[in-house]
Amino acid sequence: MGPQDPKEVAKEVAKYVVHDLMEETSELRRTKADADHWLREDPEYEVLLQRLEEALVAVEAALVEARRKVRLNEEREQ
Repeated sequence: MGPQDPKEVAKEVAKYVVHDLMEETSELRRTKADADHWLREDPEYEVLLQRLEEALVAVEAALVEARRKVRLNEEREQ
């Protein structure tokens, strides 16, 4: 594998980041749903459920930002 254009490498890395964030979002949604189902009625787990919600929101925000940056970079190249 020879030298590659740094812009092309950056595009590929950005796509992988978006893909990974999508997977993390899905996994956190499943985990949160399971936690909501099994732990909702126990007040001791309220903090855990809140942290899961905050983690999900943070990953979703990162996904939105990553998609936005990829889109802006693609528009800039056209």
